[in-house]
Amino acid sequence: MRNVPESGTATRGYLPAMDGLRGLAAAMVFTIHLAGWAGVAFDPDGKGPLATLINRFGVSVYIFFVISGYLLFRPFAAAALDGRKAPDMTSYYRHRFLRIYPAFWVLALLSVLFFHRSLAEQPARLLRVLTLQHTYAEGDFPHTPQWPWSAFSQTWSLATEISFYLLLPLLALLFRRLLTGGRGLGPALACFAVLEAVNVVWWASLWASADTAAHPTRWWWLPGYIGFFAAGMALATVSVYAARQPGEPPAVVRFVVRRPWLCWAAALAAYAVISTPLAGGHMEPPTPRTALIEHFGYLVVSLGLALPVALAPGSGPERLLSARVMAWLGRISYGIFLWHMFVMAAALRVAGWGWGEPGMRGFLLLFPVTAAGTVLLGWLSYVLIERPLQRRFRRRVRPSDRTDRADTGTNADLGTSGTRN
Repeated sequence: MRNVPESGTATRGYLPAMDGLRGLAAAMVFTIHLAGWAGVAFDPDGKGPLATLINRFGVSVYIFFVISGYLLFRPFAAAALDGRKAPDMTSYYRHRFLRIYPAFWVLALLSVLFFHRSLAEQPARLLRVLTLQHTYAEGDFPHTPQWPWSAFSQTWSLATEISFYLLLPLLALLFRRLLTGGRGLGPALACFAVLEAVNVVWWASLWASADTAAHPTRWWWLPGYIGFFAAGMALATVSVYAARQPGEPPAVVRFVVRRPWLCWAAALAAYAVISTPLAGGHMEPPTPRTALIEHFGYLVVSLGLALPVALAPGSGPERLLSARVMAWLGRISYGIFLWHMFVMAAALRVAGWGWGEPGMRGFLLLFPVTAAGTVLLGWLSYVLIERPLQRRFRRRVRPSDRTDRADTGTNADLGTSGTRN
């Protein structure tokens, strides 16, 4: 067996491959939304040439959730296992606020100015959008007849992320008790499994609810995705624990180090399964059976891609995602996530197309144009808004409030859902 590097993933301050994974997820988010706007992915019959291939690219959001759980819980897990003080909560919440809201406000206000001016006449609704509380009130996603997808409707996942950010310190208090006292990984992993069970029960309650259609925003709330965040938290815990063990690493780490490509093969196989009728049609309401297959398929894809990155430094998948271009896309992925639908709405307006009208020829024409515009705006968001705030935040944090940088990981400083963390 190839030995796990003594440093382990938990002691590396910056993980280029984790950024690379975010870059991959951001590209998938962009592709599925452009294909949807062009009408070549979400056709009712599922017969479009790209529909079968990319209609499950929505797994990208779940990949972001796993990454969030991993990066944000890692410093809490490290502090618990080392017997150190938990990360400072004031710094944590300030950092989360600065990472999400300033860049989002620029997008939201420009979207209101150019596409959704009616929101300016509805202050209560606009306030909910600006505070990312728009998934808790019916009808808050702004739509128009010409643009049935708003320029920022993808930000439902940011609202879900915000809920997780608020909950995470409370979960960390519970897991701190489970990770101290020499109990090993068993009790903590069991609680992560409980969170996954909460996820499944939430969906089951929605399927059984007679008024689900009357309250569609419930499908976007945190309980319906907590299992993916928990998977990332479990991955962080195993990663930190393995790096602190002088002897043989846990079995899951040994397996991933030996067979990193098998993890990706499992992810590919799960993606193939959820692209078949077994997981339901992509334009059909799910049944309990198809929804369960879809859920666990997304979980396998997300974890399968992330496992070699977190647990097998130096492996083939980790090196592939560490490529300079991939890591750079990951660094600006929050901006890509924020701006891609704004760019698509602008491109369709300039071309005079409505939603679903461009077709395959229009998709092929729009892809390079909107991709270039999205990357440009994502980069500008990073260099003009995100990075300056990061640097100012770091200068203001007292040295005594800084947990071990090797464990907090500078990935966590760089950015969230569809996003960076």
